[in-house]
Amino acid sequence: MTAEQKSLPAVAAIVVNLNGRDLLKKALASLLSQEYGNTEITVVDNGSTDGSQEMVHRKFPTVRLIENKRNLGFGGANNVGIHDALSRGAEYVFLLNYDATVDKNCLVRLVDAGRQLHAGITGSKIYYHSPHEVIWSAGGEVKFWTAGIYHRGIRRRDEEKYDRRMDVSYLTACSMLISRDLIEKVGDFDKAYFPSYCEDVDLCVRATRAGFRVIYEPGAVAWHRVSSHSGGGITPLKVRLRARNQFLFFKRYARWYHWIIIPFAVLLRTMFLLFSWLVQRRWRLIGALGRGFGEAFRAHKDGE
Repeated sequence: MTAEQKSLPAVAAIVVNLNGRDLLKKALASLLSQEYGNTEITVVDNGSTDGSQEMVHRKFPTVRLIENKRNLGFGGANNVGIHDALSRGAEYVFLLNYDATVDKNCLVRLVDAGRQLHAGITGSKIYYHSPHEVIWSAGGEVKFWTAGIYHRGIRRRDEEKYDRRMDVSYLTACSMLISRDLIEKVGDFDKAYFPSYCEDVDLCVRATRAGFRVIYEPGAVAWHRVSSHSGGGITPLKVRLRARNQFLFFKRYARWYHWIIIPFAVLLRTMFLLFSWLVQRRWRLIGALGRGFGEAFRAHKDGE
């Protein structure tokens, strides 16, 4: 490493993996091709049984590997990597999904934006892996009146309005840079959202309410094979986890006056989904939605 590279803030890139061996190869290759010079890459494995660990040792000997004895979920496993990185002197941690890849200038753009704007969290423009030019996330919006959490630009062709750097409600941890200062003052991911969904939204809202900026940086580009672990598309697992964890999120952060409207908005959205799935005879999705609401109700009773 040159003296110039050493002068850059140290970035720890963290990839959480669970049985994603073949996609993990692509994620690590894209991280190793980064133009940013002061980076250490760590894979946090959540108990894979597909030989992912052996693959990392064999094909990526410079990549650190942390092996969890059990599945800690997305947030829990990232927390392990985050605190390991901070103990090793990282000034930023960069989180990347194992089913995502990044442009070679992604870290350069994220770190530059984060430093210029004193951001706590900075995130990429993320396209679907296929079709390559369709947006999956250009930052995110939280709508407290209607209990909605949305990716900006999702399923839309890229256009000029998504090329503007801006503050956003949240960023997805699929491709997210977090400052050391934010983690030390705000904390890490909340394990209440186990195994996944909404932990990144929760962190961003905590960051904003603590005075940190959450910045979408369109010059940093990533591509995502969406929901690889849950099977892709709308699956029963995704439906159940979203129903449960979005309820937990809005219970925690919505103001009392939002709850005047929230029940009606959720009811309308639920009726639309149920009608759509009934017509399509997607019985498993209907059952998963019921289980998700049931888990949310039990969590509410238990005081989570």
